[in-house]
Amino acid sequence: MKPYHVETLKAIALLGGMKEYVNLSSGELGKLIGVSQQSASQRILELIRDGLVARDLATRRQRIRLTPRGGEVLRKEYADYQRVFELREALTIAGTLTSGLGEGAFYMRQKGYREQFRKKLWFEPYEGTLNLKMNGPDLAKMQILQDSPGIEITGFEAGGRTFGGAKCFLATAGHVDCAVIMPIRTHHTEVLEVISKHYLRNALGIKDGDIVELSVTL
Repeated sequence: MKPYHVETLKAIALLGGMKEYVNLSSGELGKLIGVSQQSASQRILELIRDGLVARDLATRRQRIRLTPRGGEVLRKEYADYQRVFELREALTIAGTLTSGLGEGAFYMRQKGYREQFRKKLWFEPYEGTLNLKMNGPDLAKMQILQDSPGIEITGFEAGGRTFGGAKCFLATAGHVDCAVIMPIRTHHTEVLEVISKHYLRNALGIKDGDIVELSVTL
């Protein structure tokens, strides 16, 4: 990833290209970023090749937009600037409460995890996780958490099965103590999982669709 690729993605995004296709010729892009039409055209081709931009040639005008991968590049860039200008010892992050598939309860019951939670987080969690779906700037804040060391929860084997490692961050939701848990080996996700010794839906009086704000200790 070259610096001018980020600059070009930002220019497209500022025109609305994060959410939809925008009409943008190579000449117009060149004027926006201060390069020739030929250089702008080459940049677009490079971004298409790298899977960062998609192009629609079905109409008479060129239409382009960022792919999810291109959006992720800008979110990481935004997260870096947050570290420079905003980040302190705690991170405030908010998401929309959504129902999970019930897998969290299975993992929270595992002795290998529960013993580590008790020793490292100072509590044994309720059997289940609170799932918060992130959007917009809070997705970039998730990247900050992914890049931070956190409290290590090591993987283990039990019953002929391997359970992967994770990292946790102590947090509070309102007046309730809790922790964010993030699997070490995971694909990109927009959902942040939260654990607590309390049943958080009851403790906080929340339901699906509510916005939940966390203060996370880094």
